[in-house]
Amino acid sequence: MNQLNQLNQRLWRPLFIVILAGTILSGAAEAYAQTGPRVVTGTLSLIWQGKSSPDDIAVGSDDSIYFGDLTAHAVLRLPANASVNAVPEVVWPSLGEPEGIIYLPDNTLIVADQQTNRLYRIDLELRTMVPVYDVGNKTNNPGIDGIGLDPLNGDILVPDSPTGRILRIPVLPVPGQKATTILSGYKRPTSVAMSLYGTLYICDEYGGRIYRVAPNGKQTVIAEMSLPDDVVLDSKGNVLVNSLQGTIWEINPATNRKTALVVGLKAPHGLALDSHGNVIIADATLNQIYRLVLP
Repeated sequence: MNQLNQLNQRLWRPLFIVILAGTILSGAAEAYAQTGPRVVTGTLSLIWQGKSSPDDIAVGSDDSIYFGDLTAHAVLRLPANASVNAVPEVVWPSLGEPEGIIYLPDNTLIVADQQTNRLYRIDLELRTMVPVYDVGNKTNNPGIDGIGLDPLNGDILVPDSPTGRILRIPVLPVPGQKATTILSGYKRPTSVAMSLYGTLYICDEYGGRIYRVAPNGKQTVIAEMSLPDDVVLDSKGNVLVNSLQGTIWEINPATNRKTALVVGLKAPHGLALDSHGNVIIADATLNQIYRLVLP
């Protein structure tokens, strides 16, 4: 009991609950008992346990979860009401290394294949896949990781990870149209998100930094961490980032304060928001998908 009391004194003690496989543990008792993912703020629920490697994720208009699976080399769909052990629907069965993925309002997906450094469009109703753009990769560096969407005009924002550039590509490029380089000089950019005001937030995975780029081009480092992978913006304007070291971070863009939301993950490769503003997290090593509900 003395050891537990000492541990309680050292731990943060915000209100939180973890729900895993039907078990609910809260506060310092949860942190003491659990060796897996641990929530710092909010409620963390295990919503899917698979047998493969879920990577980047996107959430559809009906809250279905779409994700690239690096083991199955496929794009999969998990319905919003799926059971924890549900078998996901195969959306597209054969893609080299499906990484970045975004859902568009016309019920299509844009998916980046890291193996070929190409973008594809998958029509979820017609069940067809067509190439959108071939970025190419003349380096020996790994290909594109995440992709983003310009909420103002619908362009695709592509962190070209091999070359350290941020590209802008029309969602329906005409034949022969070239991507526009809007930023460069990063070590390995893996994700980009844009606010409704045109501000960009960029994960530089190998640089260990999160950048804010204002519409006038002014660039600021707002956080440093080990291996930041994905970045999304919540409804309050906070910047959410997953570190491949196992932590989900929240960054206040006004103060640059960095707060851990979830710790103890193994390889959180996917991060997205559902229609309720909840955070969806995919862990490629644990083969699990979680829902984080924030206060």
